[in-house]
Amino acid sequence: MMNVIRSSYAKFLVAFLVAGTAPAAHSTSRDDFPTCYNILGKQRPSQPAKRELFVVIDQTLVFNIDLKRHVHAKVHEHLQPGDRITVLTFSAYANGRYAEMPLTGKLDYLLDEDTRFETGKTNLRKFDRCMEHQRTFVKRKIDQTLMTAFSEASTDLPKTELMGSLMNFSQGVISTSVTPDKSVLLVSDMMENSDAVSLYSNGGIGNLNIDETLSKTKEANLFSNMAGAKVNVIGAGISGNNGYLSQTAMQKMQNFWTEYFERSDASLVGWGQPQLFGPIQ
Repeated sequence: MMNVIRSSYAKFLVAFLVAGTAPAAHSTSRDDFPTCYNILGKQRPSQPAKRELFVVIDQTLVFNIDLKRHVHAKVHEHLQPGDRITVLTFSAYANGRYAEMPLTGKLDYLLDEDTRFETGKTNLRKFDRCMEHQRTFVKRKIDQTLMTAFSEASTDLPKTELMGSLMNFSQGVISTSVTPDKSVLLVSDMMENSDAVSLYSNGGIGNLNIDETLSKTKEANLFSNMAGAKVNVIGAGISGNNGYLSQTAMQKMQNFWTEYFERSDASLVGWGQPQLFGPIQ
């Protein structure tokens, strides 16, 4: 019996690997995680996920091993049966490096008590074993995706188009998701440095004029539509000025991004500088 389940999962795994990286366009028809419901002779329930986690990784800086492990741990700690996860990466509009969606998929819901009661014992055992394999499969695919995303990061890129990337992701992925409870894990130093807006101007973050920078953001049409998402940050300020930012500078940066997300129909609920002490919300 186990061999049948493993064989089924192996086929799905091969299909996933052959599919490779898909373009950054969100669709509930794309699901990189195979379902266990076919074991019961049923289609996956049409009920959409109640929660979706969008993991957005900034590839314009290189994170140390401890922070990478921290991201992996926070993601796995957050996910529950029935959730959807989408991983998005961005770097700079240079050298053929574009925004991508290397992973998106939904975990199966657990069977409700009525369905479990109506299901034969043999099929129920198959389903429960498959769900265990699905958890392992999902964890492995997330870890592989995150490791690849981190390994492709580079500090040699000329700009950090953080706002532009968030705007594109919010229009094409986040705001179009039908999931009612949206969480974003933004893995970035949060140091916007584009032609339109730069947090490095005027002598650095310590001299950041929040109102003026927000005005520039509005003029450049760089606010997003994040459809009520809750935003969590890991890595804030890690590049800094020669690797150091004062607490005053960090507070200014946090205040700026708090206002930015409020104007982008989102709320900044977790600010990790660099680690996120609480759970993803």
